[in-house]
Order: sequence, then C-alpha cells, then structure tokens
Amino acid sequence: MGMAPARERAGRGDVTDIARLVARAAGAADAAARDAAIEALRAALAAEPSRADAWHDLGALEARRGRLPEARAAFGEAARLRPAWAAPRYAAGHVAFTQGDFAGAASAFEAALACAPDDLAARVDLAQALIRLQRYSAALPHLARARRAAPGDEAIWWLQRGVLLLLRRDEEALAELDAFVAAGGPTTTARVRVARFASSRLRGDALAEARALQDVLAHPFVRGESALCAEALFLAQYHDVPSPVLHALATRYDELVAAEIGRPPARAPLAPAGGRLSIGYLSADFRDHVMGAMLLPVLAAHDRARFRITLLSLAPPANADAWTARFAAHADAVVELAALDDAAAAAAIAAARVDVLVDLMGHSAFARPGILARKPAPVIVTHLGYHGGVGLTSVDYKVTDAVADLADGDGALRERLLRLDGCVMPLRPCAPPVPRDSRADLAIPDDAVVIGAFVGVQKLSPRGLELWRRVLDAVPRALLLFSPARDDERIALARRLSGFGIEADRVRFVPWDRAHGAARYALVDLVLDTLPYTGGDTTLAALAAGVPVVTRIGRRHAERVGASLLVHAGLDDLVAPDDDAFVALAVRLCRDAGLRAATAARVRRALSDPARTDPVRYTRSLERALVTAHADAGRS
Repeated sequence: MGMAPARERAGRGDVTDIARLVARAAGAADAAARDAAIEALRAALAAEPSRADAWHDLGALEARRGRLPEARAAFGEAARLRPAWAAPRYAAGHVAFTQGDFAGAASAFEAALACAPDDLAARVDLAQALIRLQRYSAALPHLARARRAAPGDEAIWWLQRGVLLLLRRDEEALAELDAFVAAGGPTTTARVRVARFASSRLRGDALAEARALQDVLAHPFVRGESALCAEALFLAQYHDVPSPVLHALATRYDELVAAEIGRPPARAPLAPAGGRLSIGYLSADFRDHVMGAMLLPVLAAHDRARFRITLLSLAPPANADAWTARFAAHADAVVELAALDDAAAAAAIAAARVDVLVDLMGHSAFARPGILARKPAPVIVTHLGYHGGVGLTSVDYKVTDAVADLADGDGALRERLLRLDGCVMPLRPCAPPVPRDSRADLAIPDDAVVIGAFVGVQKLSPRGLELWRRVLDAVPRALLLFSPARDDERIALARRLSGFGIEADRVRFVPWDRAHGAARYALVDLVLDTLPYTGGDTTLAALAAGVPVVTRIGRRHAERVGASLLVHAGLDDLVAPDDDAFVALAVRLCRDAGLRAATAARVRRALSDPARTDPVRYTRSLERALVTAHADAGRS
C-alpha cells in the first residue's frame, strides 16, 4: 500500500518553502534529502503546530523513512486538526496495515470513509483489512459497493470472489464472475481463466468445461501468479489430464515460487535430539473434521519414547473446539502459525527443530505451501489431505503404498515416492450406522437400489458422470443419493446432473448433519467411486459402514487411492480395470440383491479385522517410512 500525497496545501512564507522541499524529497531516493526535509518540517511545526497539511507531509516522509510509529502519530495529529479531511486517516490506515495492526487499519479506513464516502480506494482497503481480521461478512458489503462503482475492475472482483468462496456462497461467486465478464472485464487473464476453470463444475456444460480446462492449461503463468498456478494445479487433479501435463504445471508452479521468494538454502539434516526423531504435523484441521478424525488415532499411537511430536497449526485459535485439546494431549508441543506470514511461520517451524515435516494440506483449502517453499525442515513429506503432489522442489516425498502409485508414479508427481508397507490411509473399523432418516422420508421406493454419492460437485467429472448414467440406464430401479451441506451445493449438484443427462427423478437428497454423518449410509446399498479423483475419506466412511464400494483403478495417484483402500481391505474384486468393467460390476451388484448382500457382509467382516484397522499398526508403518526418509536425507 503506497502513501498518498497530501490532497490540500495551505500557508505562506517559510512553511510553503518547506512544503516544496517536502514534495521534492518525498520522491527522492536520497535518504539524506528526506532527513533534511523532516528536520526542517519538524522545526516549522514547532513554530506553527496547527498546520494539518504539514503534519500530513511529515507523516508521509516518516513512512518513507520506515519510522512507522512516528508516521502514524503525525497522521493522527493531522486528522485531529482537520476532522473532515480523509487523507491523513487513509494514510494512517496504510501505516497500520503495514504494521500488521489490521484492527487499527480498519478503524482508520472507516474514519476516512466517514469523511469521503465515495472514496473507492479507502473502501477497498477497508475490505482488505476486514479480510485480514477474518471478518468476511463485514467485508462483503464494502466489496459489493465497490463492485457497483467499478464493475470492470478485476482486482475488486477477485477480492469479492475470494470472500464469497470463503463464506461458501458459491452461487453468488458464479453470478459475479458472469457479471464481471458481461461488464467488459478482461477474459484472458490468469484470474479469469482460473475462476472459470474453478466454476466449470458448477455448470452442466461439458463443452464449456473443456474450454475452461484448455484455457487454464494454455495460460503462460508469470511471476506474481504462483497462487493462481497452484489453484489450477489443485483443480486439474479432478480432471482427465495427462500426467506429463500435470508434471509440467507443477514444474511451472515451482519455478514461479522460486522466482518470487528465491530458493532457500538446503537445510542440513538434524541429528535426533536425545535419540528422538522430531516429527511436525502441519494442518489447519486439528479439530472435529474429517482430517482430524483420521489423524487423531495416529497421533495417539505414536511411540513417544522414539518420536517427538509437534503440531503446527494453520488455524486461528478461534477455530479450536473440544477435539483441539485432545490433539494437544498427544503432542509434545503446539506451534500456532495462523497469525504469521509464510516466512515467519517457516522460521517458527525451524526454531521448533522439526526433523521431518509432514504436510497434511497439499493445495487443499487453507493450505500454506509458501511455508513449505522455504524449507523449514530437513525433510518434508506431503500426505493424506490431497491426492496430488505439492510440486515444490522443497517437498521431498509423497507418501504412498504399493497400490496407490505405479512403480514410477506415472510421471505426474515431482516428489519422490515414500511407500508405506501397509495402506496409504488408515482403514477404520466397521461400525454399522444407526438410521436417522427413513426411505419414506426421502420418497425412496422400497425396491429402489440406492447408490450413495456423498461428494461435492468438483468430483463429478464428465467421464465419471457418463459411467454413472450408464449404470442408471441399465438399472431403472437405481437412484443416486447426495447429501449436500448447503443450498448452494444442492443447486449446483442438480444443475450438473441435469446437464449430463441424469434426470431429477433419479436423484434424492438427504440432509447433511456432521453429528449424524454415518447415519446416511443406513440408506445406501452401494457406492460408485468418482474418477479420476477417487475417494479417500468418503470410501473409508462407506466401508466402515459396511457398504460396498466399486472403484476403477487408473494410472496416477488420484486415480488409485480408492483401489488401494479396497485392496488393503481384501476386497480386490471391487476394483475394476477399465470403464466398461466398472459399469458391468456396478450393474451386476445393483441387479443381484443376493450378491449385493453377500458383498456387504464381506465388507463388514473385512473392516472388523483388527489387523487391517489397527491404528498402532498403521502408525508403526508411517514411523518406519519417516525414519527411512530422514536417514536417506542424511546420506544424500
């Protein structure tokens, strides 16, 4: 945020001469000239302290000098002397923002707007301060007003899009994208291409989706666009993109990050302190969350005599819940990173002397790959939260197993493969669901075959929907059951399914309630996996409920996680080798109630075997892999 020059000047004599000096010095690279101007200006203000314009100029010079408290005090005096003047309040907001005082910045920008309600820059900057305070609902009206004033301004639209998505108001974000383009906004920039790509799954238009995919893959991401490249890389995992293309996109992302922040020096491996290897888990989800539920038993099973466990939290303390204390009880230390920028967060991890950093976020929501890029630990591995790779040179390994990746990883990943000797994800013990909703409640006929589809719209690829539609065409009694958490999700799901030929009478919706999430599976006869991004937690949840899952194994990691879960559960026969086999297997299970019941019984037996679902066994496998990764780093 740059410092605005004074908008008004007044006075005669010496102060006018000093004002000319100030104007020259403010644009000069010569620090000595600025110092001389500040000294002269302070002398003039000692003689005539009521000059609001001079106080403003002094604040601008002090800010350029880097003396932010002095600058803020000067702007405050200018505002006191001239209560109706917006400029010093606006400038004070910039200084406060630079200091990281976002509450102070918001107050200053609000005061500026009280003086000048039509000041577009002040309104947008107020919204940015509120965003940094995570007051997203408060920021949104200011961005809406700014959008009305400047409907073709890309930066304002992009800010508004981000806030709408954080508030999970996807339909509004989609409408604002269309409005921005209709207002004459640019259509070939990285922001617009990524936004169109991200929203393509909210529509039911296969051709528009294909164009959006090609546009984003063809975009020459440049310096300053690494975050946009990361979003494209994340979204591309859900599409049928060749592995070499994904690898090239990841490589470009790595190049952009290096250009923007520089390559950090390689950190020498640390010797385990006191014989204990220090493992740090990086996540925003040390709470009641699908990732939290997966990780907590692993933390509880760690051999604390051999491993020091540090939780590196990306979530603000306000997000803590009852589970957060349970996580902390299984750790030696908790380091809060949410309030730190990427460089400071990386320094905090390095100060915690983490030997192996386990990233649980990848490029998923609230991830902070900029921390990983600064190589805060000798060894960094990425695991669990995201089926793709991070793509950064600083990330050494992607955790996998003997099934989840081919021998060469099929060339999509830039990370080396760190294979567990068991399953890549911890299987859960069987716990038959207790019904909450009846079929009658949801207008599901008694003889219907219910195919559970408890996924978001991003997982519904054109190829996957075509295979599902083929199953529905072959089995007239089959219905798809979705469980959207919000009205926006339900609207998008209905629109997408209709666009791909799946009519509304073949679809039902069951309300989503986290406290009763497993109860949904009491209504389900069968789950058909998504592709190319196969199920992780959704497959684990279905199997734990005793529901058969049919998957189709592919070549890259995202296409093979579902197969890995089934193979390690001893359910290899539910893994199809190609699209036609996937449809044939699903149709056979839908038509044959006896086969379906027998398969469900096998699922329950498999997930009741402690040898498959023991979190201690899984954790020992993970520990062995992390020790190997650390030892290999020491030898390299």
